[in-house]
Amino acid sequence: MPLSGTRPRKRLTREESRAQTRATLIAVGRRHFLRYGLGGAVAEKIAEDAGYSRGALYANFDGKEELFVAVIQEEQARHLNLFRSLLKEEPSSKKRLKKMRDTIADLMTDHDWIVLRAEFEVGALRSERIRQSFVEVHRQQLRDGSELVRDLLRSPEVTSKLKPDDFITVITNLAHGLAVTQRILGAELSQKSTRNLVQSLFDHLISSA
Repeated sequence: MPLSGTRPRKRLTREESRAQTRATLIAVGRRHFLRYGLGGAVAEKIAEDAGYSRGALYANFDGKEELFVAVIQEEQARHLNLFRSLLKEEPSSKKRLKKMRDTIADLMTDHDWIVLRAEFEVGALRSERIRQSFVEVHRQQLRDGSELVRDLLRSPEVTSKLKPDDFITVITNLAHGLAVTQRILGAELSQKSTRNLVQSLFDHLISSA
């Protein structure tokens, strides 16, 4: 007989159970892709470490490539939510711009994102299927990022040397390239220096009065 004051655990609906399974597979898959890369990760091992059968993984994803894209999409969604939250909380256009600059510098020099994005690029160069996914993710990033920049530019105090789409293309790709080079060079180009370079690039392209 249940103890007084305790409630029976709510039974998950089919949709909730599937969402939970997908979320767990994505989280475990993320760790495997970071450690082994897209080429070295094994779908069956990911499912096993997540506590599911091989069939459960293939019931939710076509295979490890689709799981990898889901990991990337979740990262992008997390980045977008972070930007939206930061910009919504700050009324000052100057401070909003600085927050966006600093957050871009932080995210672009984050070790996990550098590795995942680089794996995505290599996969896109080798596989037409992954290339198509890369194009879709890139287009979504462009739409989301441009929306954030346009919101900043609504203030007469903020000016940009580039159109929102071009600004996002330049800042994300150049910043990522710098970050990858820094991870390879190590001490020759510090993470702090790379972060400063990304901030300088941002300030050169968009500024506030």
